[in-house]
Amino acid sequence: MVGRKIEEAGSKNFRCETVCGDGIECEREASDGKLEKTAKRAFVGAGARVLFYPTLLYNVVRNKLQPEFRWWDQIDQFLLLGAVPFPKDVHRLKELGVEAVVTLNEPYETLVPTSMYQVNLLLIC
Repeated sequence: MVGRKIEEAGSKNFRCETVCGDGIECEREASDGKLEKTAKRAFVGAGARVLFYPTLLYNVVRNKLQPEFRWWDQIDQFLLLGAVPFPKDVHRLKELGVEAVVTLNEPYETLVPTSMYQVNLLLIC
């Protein structure tokens, strides 16, 4: 991260950082020393939540209509890589010999509860 102080206003300090070239994230230092996230971060998070289900629907439809668009692919003998599993996929994953699921999703993007993985003896990381 590249950080630079851009403004000082009274006792409040503002600091903006470019995060991996994806944009600028700004924080405001409160008088008690804690950092508070600005509205930009909240807006981006809300936008991601709003767009999640429409893009999920688009990908499900695309998966049904385009045979070359697969929900997951076998990378090698022990590794499958793909999109977020649905609850109906848990039993199929178990039949394929999957023993663990690694998810890099936000909590609202996880469609299968952890308990369902545990019942089927799958480890979720």
